[in-house]
Order: sequence, then C-alpha cells, then structure tokens
Amino acid sequence: MNWKEFFKPTVGKIILFIVLMGGLNYLIISTIHVLDARILIGLPLGFYPKGSFYCPSTTTCVPPPVEFSWFNFIFDIIFWYLISCLIIFIYRKVKK
Repeated sequence: MNWKEFFKPTVGKIILFIVLMGGLNYLIISTIHVLDARILIGLPLGFYPKGSFYCPSTTTCVPPPVEFSWFNFIFDIIFWYLISCLIIFIYRKVKK
C-alpha cells in the first residue's frame, strides 16, 4: 500500500472519522461542566469553548473571552482522519 492509497478517502474511513471525531468530542464536550471559568474542550486539543462568565458580586472581574479555536479544530480533523486511516490500514493487514 502506498501513501496515496493510505490517505485516499473511502466510505469506511469517513464513517470511522465521523464516529471518532464527532462521537468522542461530543462525549467529552457534553459531560464536562465548568463553573467560574471559560476553557476550551475537545480531543486531542481543545477547540470548543465551555464554561461560564460568573464573577462574584464583591469584585469587578471580567474574564477574558475564550473563542472557538479554528487552529485546534483543523488539527483535530487531521488527527482523527489519520487515526481512521491507520485503523483501516491495520484492519486490512490483519484481515489478509
């Protein structure tokens, strides 16, 4: 198998990518609850902002805004696509 075949999108790779990227990130994002802070959540790099802007009324604090991280999101897409390619490659090797 050459590199072109390894990276070529197939139905199996795309389905596995969606399950890994969407499923694992949804699981992490939906189960983590953050109070009194704003953080980025995601696997392997955080890209989705979650938390609250809660500040005690005795102080005047303004937490810095945390915005969606496009760089981390694109890195996550590349990472999970490579993982799905690797899993399909290993599956085909073991199957033979």
